[in-house]
Amino acid sequence: MYLLLGTCLALSALLALNAFASALAGLAWRALAPRVAHKPAAVRARLLFSLRVSPPALAAALVFALLLPAYLLHEPHDTEETVGAKLLLLAAVSAAGVLLAFWRVARTWLATRRLVRDWMLHAELFGAEGVRVPAYRIRHRFPVIAVIGVLRPRLFVASQLFDALTPGELSSALAHERGHVEARDNLKRAVLQAGQDALLPLAPLGRSLRREWQHESELAADEFAASAGPAAALDLASALVKISKLIPAGATPTLPAGAHLLGAGDGDGLSRRVRALLRLSSSPESERASKRLHASRPLRAALCLALCAAAAPLLTHPEILRATHAAIEHVVEHLS
Repeated sequence: MYLLLGTCLALSALLALNAFASALAGLAWRALAPRVAHKPAAVRARLLFSLRVSPPALAAALVFALLLPAYLLHEPHDTEETVGAKLLLLAAVSAAGVLLAFWRVARTWLATRRLVRDWMLHAELFGAEGVRVPAYRIRHRFPVIAVIGVLRPRLFVASQLFDALTPGELSSALAHERGHVEARDNLKRAVLQAGQDALLPLAPLGRSLRREWQHESELAADEFAASAGPAAALDLASALVKISKLIPAGATPTLPAGAHLLGAGDGDGLSRRVRALLRLSSSPESERASKRLHASRPLRAALCLALCAAAAPLLTHPEILRATHAAIEHVVEHLS
């Protein structure tokens, strides 16, 4: 009973803390969105990503650094407390969400691996200026231009795009994909999907922030490409329009999670992106910071590590652990 009770408490706390923090994150974005509307899309995308990943990260940190140590140190091994139906139900829902997250990540990884293997059978390596990942030309009915993969990303471009786009348009389109690579958007996309799945029945709490992040990450990659100058912004806008016209009617390509320049059904997003690029072409200096923003990543990582190091002694303080155990006792009694 000791092990079962501890496991159910940990799983239930993961779900409850994640849901509560996700709701707060959604409210925070509603309050912050008008204030950051004038900021570069890269700033908005980074803020959205932080708001979305913070709830599950905070929930996991509190469970493993606070709840479990308090339970292991202060709960008697011969406890007579039982696992109530409510607590068991919460734990089962939480476990299902965690398993779904792992399953979705594994399924996406396998689908990506299969697709890349098939594409590589007839792929032709080509030199893409400024692109730091291997770039391949493939034959595909859909006008694919995408970066696929997380640990070893590769760029794939459909052969018809080399004929349909001018050199400037193709260069700007490739720069857009480079923006995704620089921002590690494929990794972020996988993390966001896992965080959403972990909420399971409360998925809408995370879905809206994830959807907003997808929009802003595309705009951020557009800004990255457009930072080369007004001509690059106009070339990318032209490339988006041309590629949209090449999409076969009713096409629903099966593509794994990755950074795609344009997909089927992107009509509203396409209009928004083209308008933004036209604005960038007339005021390039205001968005030149999109490339410089990436340089601040090591500083932010160091700050996060410093905060975690400072919080660790506080969470493991004996009085805090005793108070946490008292709260656990109250929760178990209420859910029995």
